[in-house]
Amino acid sequence: MKKYNILIVEDDEMIGDLLQKILLREGYNVCWETDGREVLDIIQKIDFVIMDVMLPGEDGYQITKKIKKLGLNIPIIFLSARNDMESKLQGLTIGEDYMSKPFDPRELLLRMKKMLETQYGTFTQIRHLYIDAEHGKVFNNSLHNEVSFTAIERKIFFYLYENRDRILTKDHFFEYLWKLEDRNQNIVNVHIKKIRMKIDDNLGEILQNIYGEGYRLNTYMKK
Repeated sequence: MKKYNILIVEDDEMIGDLLQKILLREGYNVCWETDGREVLDIIQKIDFVIMDVMLPGEDGYQITKKIKKLGLNIPIIFLSARNDMESKLQGLTIGEDYMSKPFDPRELLLRMKKMLETQYGTFTQIRHLYIDAEHGKVFNNSLHNEVSFTAIERKIFFYLYENRDRILTKDHFFEYLWKLEDRNQNIVNVHIKKIRMKIDDNLGEILQNIYGEGYRLNTYMKK
């Protein structure tokens, strides 16, 4: 399961410390900033943002607009002492959700989990890869780094994934993917090699070559 990177932008030390402890206890990776000065420097590694509105310097709305201009589709929920309708509407227009302070941490966690599921789906992690089988996507090290497969490479990878920890012979691949006239003894090897390069598996530890038999996608690797 993906261990999400959560950014808290909150200048109130009591609230920031509380959020950090709760999120760490829930198993998230947590980064806490008290203003917006460093946010853009680290945002590429972040999966979700909890953003205060009233901050020293630029407010949460301004920081969020800068994040969105980068083209990063990162869910952002505002936490604010402002509970008037205009502030809520502004927050919901700029970000994805808005909660007023004081807030119940259980409600925040539930909203956050649902937003993460909606945004990123359900992932299986194998070493440094995050695999979204439902949508046929693979991410390398970060959810902002989707692997760019060709159509045939995607079919091969997910055929291996659907049969993970099982050896697939060349005949398996031929029967599943290629017409009789298109079959070539080297064609599987060539595509496997390209897939390995794209998923940073140059040693063949994830897509393993079982000599004389075929290929296997390993879900377990020795440390």
